[in-house]
Amino acid sequence: MRRNTNIAAMKYIPLFLLFLFLALCFNNTLGHAQADESKAEQGNELVGEMLKGVEDVMTQHKKRKKALVDSVRKPLTETQEKLLRQLLQQTGTLDEILSSAPYLAYLKTEVGKAYKDFSDYVEAMPTPKQKTAVLFSFKKMLPPKTKAEAVSISTDYYFKFRSLLVKEPDVVGDMNALIGFQTKHLMEPLMAIYPAAELFSHMSELTQMATVTNLEAQMSTEVFHDVWREWLEKHGASEGFLRCAIATPAEFALVRSCFEDTAAFEKWIQTSLKAEDNSEKKEEVINR
Repeated sequence: MRRNTNIAAMKYIPLFLLFLFLALCFNNTLGHAQADESKAEQGNELVGEMLKGVEDVMTQHKKRKKALVDSVRKPLTETQEKLLRQLLQQTGTLDEILSSAPYLAYLKTEVGKAYKDFSDYVEAMPTPKQKTAVLFSFKKMLPPKTKAEAVSISTDYYFKFRSLLVKEPDVVGDMNALIGFQTKHLMEPLMAIYPAAELFSHMSELTQMATVTNLEAQMSTEVFHDVWREWLEKHGASEGFLRCAIATPAEFALVRSCFEDTAAFEKWIQTSLKAEDNSEKKEEVINR
């Protein structure tokens, strides 16, 4: 059972990270002495530690995903319902409605800062408050010995990856593009603070770091997308967008910042992020 668990967990380890670190570590090791039994044992212990770390990350990830889904799906409060009714009486584009006094006052209460209009808030994405929240979240999930600079790099990478996932949702299936992006925005900055001689002792936490940032970015993107899609399908675009902006203002503005206009944003929400599998396609053909 333990072996099967390890195999299942291994697929979540960013292989490019693993291979690069192994190459650098063993390169450094062989520069000092030929590989011996003690090094082999050390390598085995490292792999076991990495797998255990990834398993722990996956356990946390499942709990966090459920908590996030439950949180996002909570019904609007009385105050939020009142705001929704006020905004539905407004005329103009979505950005104009969200730039009205009632929404800006609500936004100030929610995010703790006043913005002159909704566009101003969108342009500020991601805000320092959002970055700080993600940084402290990562600190809780990563090993205590993780360098502060590494957590900061992971936070920056998280938001860059979020933007990439929204603009190019197919990137997850393009290994070359994904590796190139992760190397530039995660690996290279990490290599600058972890000398080659230290990599061997930090590989487990670095692997956890890459796994956590990738999973959290994908999870957030998918959960908010799917819930927003449900709201737009149930309430229509006009009310659906307002519900999104009221229930999840920070996330709504963050993702909105990835698009030039509301039409492109709406198209993204209404497009499934998951390709239909063959069984679903066959069932659709049969039902026609």
